[in-house]
Amino acid sequence: MTGRVVTLGNAVVDLVAAVPALPTRGSDVVASDGGPVAGGGGLRMVLAVRAAGGAAAFAGRIGTGPLGRTVGTALETARIPVLTAPVPDRDTGLAVTLVEPDGERAFVTLPGAELADPALADVRFQADDLVHVSGYGLQDPERTAAITRVLEALPPGTTVLLDPGPLGLQGDAGALLARVDWWSGTEDEATAATGITDPVLAAAALAGRMRRGAVVRRGSAGCVLAVRGNDPLALPAPRVVARSTNGAGDTHVGTFLAALASGAGPHDAAVRANEAAAAFVAG
Repeated sequence: MTGRVVTLGNAVVDLVAAVPALPTRGSDVVASDGGPVAGGGGLRMVLAVRAAGGAAAFAGRIGTGPLGRTVGTALETARIPVLTAPVPDRDTGLAVTLVEPDGERAFVTLPGAELADPALADVRFQADDLVHVSGYGLQDPERTAAITRVLEALPPGTTVLLDPGPLGLQGDAGALLARVDWWSGTEDEATAATGITDPVLAAAALAGRMRRGAVVRRGSAGCVLAVRGNDPLALPAPRVVARSTNGAGDTHVGTFLAALASGAGPHDAAVRANEAAAAFVAG
C-alpha cells in the first residue's frame, strides 16, 4: 500500500431489523432477525478498506456513552486508529434500519456526537493519504465550512473522495467541491447533483466538475466510471442474490479507495469495488 484512507465521515450504531415489509402508519410488523451493530458511512467505509488489505484511520467524532463504546470497539477490533478526541457528554447517534426481503433498507436516524464540531485542528494528514468525506456530515453550514478549510489545506497530491449521500450537500459547497478528486454516489444522487437522469451522462457531467472523475453506483447493475477527459464506462457487477444492501455503497467506496491506495488505476479500482459490493450484499 502506498497510502492510508482517512475518513471524515460518520459512525453510528445501526439497530437493524429484517422485516417482511415496511410498516404502514399506525401498524406493527415483527422482525425476523436483527440487532445493534456499529455502522455509519464512515465506519463501514474504513472497514471495507481494511477488508481489502488497506491502511485506514477514522477522523470522525465518537460519543462517550454506550453507543460510542460500541463504535470504538468495532474500530479497535479492526485495528483502525481514531484521530479525534471523544465528544464529552454526548453519545453516538442511532439509526433504526429496516431491511426488506429484497435487501433494500430504510433508515430513521437519531443524530448524536457524529455531528459535533469536526475538531480536526490537531489531525495530521499525510501527503499520500486518501481522504473520504460524507454528505451526512455536510448538513450544517458551519461544519461544511470547517471541513472545507481542512481540505483546502491538504497537500495538492492528497486524494479527496466525496460521497454525497441521500441528503445531498446543503448551503454553499462550491469551495469544497473544488478540492474533490472523486465523486461517488448513487444514480439518484447523481441526478440530484446534475439534473440528468441518464447515469452515463450524469457521470460525465460530474467528472467534468471534479479534479479526476466520478463513479455513479448502480446497485446490481454495477457502476459507471467517468475519468475526467475520457468517455464514461459502464462496468457490470457480478450477479448475486441480495440479503441486505445496508452498507453496500460504503463497501464500494472503501474498496475503490483501497485499490487506488495500492496503486491500481481507476478502472481496476471500480471493478474491484463492484465485486466487493456484490459479495457484501450476498452476505
